[in-house]
Amino acid sequence: MAKHILIPLDSPDEWKNALKGIKHSYYHTWENSYAMNLTTGNRTFLYLFENGNERIICPLSERNFKGYADLVTPYGFSGFAGTSGYPEFKNYWKEFTAEKKYVCGYISLNPLTESDTYYNHEDSYRTTNLYFINLRLSLTELFENLDTNRKKQIKDFKKAEAGFIYDRDRLIKFFKNNYYGFLKRINASSANYFSAETLEFICSLENVYMVGAGSRDYIEAVYIFAYTEYEGISMFNVATPEGRRHSPLLLWSGLKFFRSKKIPVMNLGGGIKEDDSVALSKERFGAYKLPFINLRQIYDADIYDRLCRETGTDSINRSGYFPAYRKN
Repeated sequence: MAKHILIPLDSPDEWKNALKGIKHSYYHTWENSYAMNLTTGNRTFLYLFENGNERIICPLSERNFKGYADLVTPYGFSGFAGTSGYPEFKNYWKEFTAEKKYVCGYISLNPLTESDTYYNHEDSYRTTNLYFINLRLSLTELFENLDTNRKKQIKDFKKAEAGFIYDRDRLIKFFKNNYYGFLKRINASSANYFSAETLEFICSLENVYMVGAGSRDYIEAVYIFAYTEYEGISMFNVATPEGRRHSPLLLWSGLKFFRSKKIPVMNLGGGIKEDDSVALSKERFGAYKLPFINLRQIYDADIYDRLCRETGTDSINRSGYFPAYRKN
């Protein structure tokens, strides 16, 4: 018998048990959802579908708008992940969202864990690419995949590594003191402005690796990586203007750390736009790209249209900001 189970944040053990046997990212974990909830305050839960041997999971948050609820995945690349492809799930998901009276849903997918059998393709929108490094390759092969400039930087890695900073207390202090100024300097979107509580919680996690560079007395840059057994991610990079030169070396440190943990792939994230300078810098690191897809699903078209009319937004075009009624 098919079951829809909602596992709340106050049941971390049940959440973690639900992930067992399913290939998942750090962004699917209780830890990430709890951290993001410290910023948003939205009701957040792990959706679990069960039917026989089939299991599908997805972390979700509810957002209210004028008395109506819509769904969104917490910050990161998570979305639906399951034990196998299951085309029938689309019908069960439709029944679930109707029963819960959700208006719509914005669901970001991780290309390493998602199955296109879980959704209707007319609901999917490709915004940019995500970049990945195959960590099953040898270090020699990974080095040969770098572009010429990156090779010049990484060839002195052992010498630079001797001066790396691993003291978490120092790294956390630098990270917290410089995070918001760094975001402002690079003109980051508002979605990246997490609360101090979120940053502190992430830095406290065991499945987080932190490394910094600078001088004995002054840190100039820090990288923060998170991981599961299936995927390592480059989560944060904060640097002073002069500290940007350390970025390739610190990223290579994360790559070596994940390989030591026998994690098969490293997720570098994506650019802001396709083929922008951020994306191209990741390609220069020898990464391959996969399309980053998000689902823009409308569950109650009548209410969605009405909310868009009331806010003076376009209910037809889903290629822009979604849901449109939240744009203003």
